[in-house]
Amino acid sequence: MVVALCACKKFVEVSPPAGQSSTSQVFSGDADATAAMNGVYSLMMGSNFGFGDGAVTLYFGLSADELYNTTPSPPVDQFAQNTLNANNPLLVTNCWGDAYSYLYQVNAVLEGLSRSTGVSAPVKAQLTGEADCVRAFCYLYLTNLFGDVPYETSTDYTLNGTMPRTPRDSIYLLSIRDLLNAQNLLTPAYPTAGPLKPNKWTAAALLARFYLYESDWADADAESSKVIDSGVYHLEPDPNRIFLAYSPEAIWQMAPVVPGLNTYEGYDFIPADSNTIPAYALDTGLLNAFEPGDLRRTDWLGQSTIAAETYYYPFKYKIQSGNTHVENYTLLRLAEQYLIRAEARAEEGNLGGAAADLDSVRLRAGLPPTSATGFSGLLAAILHERRVELCFEWGHRWCDLRRSGQAGVVLSSLKPGWRDLDTLYPIPLSQLQANTSLSQNPGY
Repeated sequence: MVVALCACKKFVEVSPPAGQSSTSQVFSGDADATAAMNGVYSLMMGSNFGFGDGAVTLYFGLSADELYNTTPSPPVDQFAQNTLNANNPLLVTNCWGDAYSYLYQVNAVLEGLSRSTGVSAPVKAQLTGEADCVRAFCYLYLTNLFGDVPYETSTDYTLNGTMPRTPRDSIYLLSIRDLLNAQNLLTPAYPTAGPLKPNKWTAAALLARFYLYESDWADADAESSKVIDSGVYHLEPDPNRIFLAYSPEAIWQMAPVVPGLNTYEGYDFIPADSNTIPAYALDTGLLNAFEPGDLRRTDWLGQSTIAAETYYYPFKYKIQSGNTHVENYTLLRLAEQYLIRAEARAEEGNLGGAAADLDSVRLRAGLPPTSATGFSGLLAAILHERRVELCFEWGHRWCDLRRSGQAGVVLSSLKPGWRDLDTLYPIPLSQLQANTSLSQNPGY
């Protein structure tokens, strides 16, 4: 049954396979429906620097001020230099195509569940909540990549193939609706051993992120507090262990599916041997952002010296290759929730509460409590802490620069030819040609 779903390609490429079972037939029982949703997770973890397995971290990191590629490559250079064109193959496949492939399958799961009479009520609720979370997660990043995008909620190729772009603000409202629904459907308990599928707190953590990006401080505070106060999670004391499988800090992880690998980020960021220059290295600004004594600088940065030149590279994931399952890919974790609540509380005027949340993250990193005072000083300290705590992790830095309006201020001095229009990527040309209802972003 999973194969039938996974065989479907992006809507601009092929039609549904002839004779394929309808989704209502696929989900004849709990096992079939669960297997179909598992297929979505497998797809998300199955491609090298695909949308769900490293692309967001890498390309947002290059577009911001986190990473640079050490070997020239025209498609990669365009991300690093903010000179993207609409034909960039990495943009077309890894950023747009992968995401809509996941969404097609998520929508197929939701359609099958809605039509099924053979799936039990508890399993239907769990899987619907999971699918709602995945859909919201995909649209969170699609809107931060492209702005307005088609908001697809069905498997109707004809409808999807002529759909115009939906305003970003509308997509946020629809995604928040999905997550509120998921929060009502999901239970506090995970359906599997460990956080490999969403639970109630996963939906709350994602809601907190959406509300933060919307500057809805009260709801961001409330949702992050639900996660922090749940008692399910705690900050892992050792920064080296935060990204291990089933970390006590992990709210949502995905397990490896490719034989011989744990995560593609570990595989691609860590050099194969001591004589190999890392493919992607840290920008000097990020390297210098770590305070003296910060454990994250020593624990999360790898270092290679080749031909008298030292390169620092991402080392949150520490397994380059190997069949032993040590690490899962972490999508959401508790430290982010503390930083969301810290920012929300600062904006609400609760400076003491904001400082306490900020210090929770700093103390784990071996740093003293913040010395920042006043609203402006504390807010700057929180955003700085986000830069180092969430570095090269799901594009947080790029999203923070965009939402704060600081992208041009920070990047114009680092990127020759920077335009404020570069905060959005171009809609792939192939999509514009296939769907005349789509429009291009300004400047492309």
